[in-house]
Amino acid sequence: MVKRYMLDSNTELDRETEEITAYIQHEVTLMKQLSHPNVQSCLTSFVVNQEVWVVTPLQSHGSVRDLISTHFPQGLPELACTFLARDIVNGLVYLHSQGVVHRSVRSSHILVSQSGTGLLSGFRYATDLHTSGENKPNLYNFPLHGVTTNLCWLAPEILQQNLLGYNETSDIYSLAVTLCEMANGLVPFSDLPPTLMLLEKLRGSSPHLMDCSTMGQSPAPILQPADSGVGDSVGPPTDNSIYYERSFSRPFHDLVTACSSLDSVDRPSAKDLLVHPWLRQLKKTNSNLLTLLQPMETLISTQKEDIVKEMSDVVLNTDQSDCEWIFE
Repeated sequence: MVKRYMLDSNTELDRETEEITAYIQHEVTLMKQLSHPNVQSCLTSFVVNQEVWVVTPLQSHGSVRDLISTHFPQGLPELACTFLARDIVNGLVYLHSQGVVHRSVRSSHILVSQSGTGLLSGFRYATDLHTSGENKPNLYNFPLHGVTTNLCWLAPEILQQNLLGYNETSDIYSLAVTLCEMANGLVPFSDLPPTLMLLEKLRGSSPHLMDCSTMGQSPAPILQPADSGVGDSVGPPTDNSIYYERSFSRPFHDLVTACSSLDSVDRPSAKDLLVHPWLRQLKKTNSNLLTLLQPMETLISTQKEDIVKEMSDVVLNTDQSDCEWIFE
């Protein structure tokens, strides 16, 4: 797969362009250093004129966000969420063992391969816990231009930006939001204005799965039809009868609750999650992800395959004098 980033040549935007370029370069460099079955790799990257091209292995089913949008608007089946969660947790165990905090775990950054394996991508804002060189266990800032796009998934301690800082447990909170996004079909907190979202998170409001046990909770706020699983909705009404009729398992609810704890020290580590009953149930099933996601089809049609081939030909035939290869 080839991702093309257009860099504006306007001199007034040079500083911003340089910053974006630096994060792209950082993403490519990091991906080349990582090697794990559940982490997306980078094959190569180069610059042509004002474009940065990043070449990665093609994951033919696209992202989990794509699957929700095209086939599962009211959420994926629970067991499918379990398969994906296991793969992403394995990826997080690896990243955290390398001292890397992802900082952008979300459905759009979870890819599904041809064989049905989940892979973590979206490493632009990933960072090393020890980038300061002082071997500190915590981080204390977050790129401002990354906050806007990741606001719904960010842990309270990142948004609070106090002297305590944050660490890899912030990824566990983002995982909880992502699991609710996958199961509900909606992104928690997305129906709240940014300021209210921040206040709600700092007050301890947490995402939850939408089923018959939570839609009728009391004294929790009344959930309106378009609610994303955190409180009163400000979105347009939709038919949500399925949420009142379905029931997620107690271990699934327990895992989401534990991962979205307001206090980061109370959250389980990625390694702890691997032995959680909700994930361990996969040892007893004969199902697989691709079967559970039927009638899912690959997002790459014949026409799109032709486009990918054409772009690949461009990559192979481009005169190297016209491009600058980076991080080969």
